Amino acid sequence: MSGEARPMTRFVQYPFDKTKMTEVRAWVNESDMPASVRAETGVKDVEFSFCPGEGWLAARYIFNDLDDMVKFLGTDALEKAKKAVSTAPHYDSSREVHEFKGFYLKEV
Repeated sequence: MSGEARPMTRFVQYPFDKTKMTEVRAWVNESDMPASVRAETGVKDVEFSFCPGEGWLAARYIFNDLDDMVKFLGTDALEKAKKAVSTAPHYDSSREVHEFKGFYLKEV
């Protein structure tokens, strides 16, 4: 394995009311949460998606390397984002958050 930095990914999906896509989309667009996580050092890219079939608001992050991802996981920006999402209108607290972290396969 080479010593060069390997991009990492974090995919997280938060449960929301699946019938409220318009409202959830408006909430995300009006909040400062996307800009605040994108502004963090080491965050290469963040995309947000909503699944109206099952009611998930998802964020897909790409980090420059493992160190950047680990640093991000301890930031105030992430804690504020989690709090904003979990207290947002139409958040479904009866379901669990799903999260995946791993190597970004940029060659695929």
